[in-house]
Amino acid sequence: MTSGDTQWPRYQVFHQEGPHRPHVNSGTVHAADPEMALQNARDVFVRRPDCVSLWVARAADIQSLTAEELESAGVPEPTDGSLGTYQVFLKKSQVGSHEHAGSVQATSAAGALAAATDEFEKEDVLVWWVVPEALMVRTEPDEIDSLFHPAAGKLYRHPAFYHTVTLMRRLREAEGENK
Repeated sequence: MTSGDTQWPRYQVFHQEGPHRPHVNSGTVHAADPEMALQNARDVFVRRPDCVSLWVARAADIQSLTAEELESAGVPEPTDGSLGTYQVFLKKSQVGSHEHAGSVQATSAAGALAAATDEFEKEDVLVWWVVPEALMVRTEPDEIDSLFHPAAGKLYRHPAFYHTVTLMRRLREAEGENK
């Protein structure tokens, strides 16, 4: 954060609805640190839907490559570094979210993009994301009950379920009586 910047860093949130389902990008939250981002993500994105796992990563740590960039310039040249694991997310439609495709080993984000475009099917991919696994924060399996199960018991009730008379309805009724 710069001295004039008042926003906390932005984190991308990925949630998993079931143990055999992929993690999907839910949106973003702002937070002071990754642990706070994980808590904010739970509060914002896991109020009603089923969830068994959350991942968060700083948006600045995500390397992105669009289909147009891949077609026109190709994959950026990898830089030498230590070998690491990168999580790969693919976006295949304008209305869909980035979906976890798997992981690759690489020495840089550019190398991870190159490995991902070789390993995963390119057809219909609009945007590629690679995230260094070491920079992601995840919920642990032993946290599932305390983090996600309280939301499972919350029933959704349509507003019509609550028999309340709004102030406007009362005003209209009073206005009708005075005419």
